[in-house]
Amino acid sequence: MSRSGAVPPLLRRALAPRTAHCYRHCDRPIRGGSLRGPAPGWLCVYACPGGAVSMVTYSEWRNADPTKRLLPFVRAHTTPATLVRHRDLRLARRHGPELGAAAERYLGRVHPPRAVSTVYWRLYPFKKKDGTVFRLFVCFRHGTDRAQFFVAPGNLVSPPCPKCRVRTT
Repeated sequence: MSRSGAVPPLLRRALAPRTAHCYRHCDRPIRGGSLRGPAPGWLCVYACPGGAVSMVTYSEWRNADPTKRLLPFVRAHTTPATLVRHRDLRLARRHGPELGAAAERYLGRVHPPRAVSTVYWRLYPFKKKDGTVFRLFVCFRHGTDRAQFFVAPGNLVSPPCPKCRVRTT
């Protein structure tokens, strides 16, 4: 078993999406990149090879709401920070049956029982007044604890990061 809140590898595998593709951008498979986020949880960014973010998740293996730990972390790594709004964060509590047989057995051995609490941050593409569609991108060139989130025109395959000025791929 693991310390309170930490998500063991078996549960991480159960939480990962099975067949995900980058929709509305390039239709290529997305990959989950783990980041060193707020302790004790697991922060994962799902993005396509061009850096377009499909979803950011933060999970803790406890019944408490982890939103208060994720919100300041993501705001500190987003340009501009006002893109991260509380209403764009969704909380879900995952229990054994919905995570698969192996995860269900693992969770069943824990007393008292606790769910895996996951906060999802998804910033959907949006239009500016001039009609340009913008979407969320991520640059991993800053290290696993300093990824940078930013918006750029959605028609760009791999836009440059505003912090390092290097293309995201």
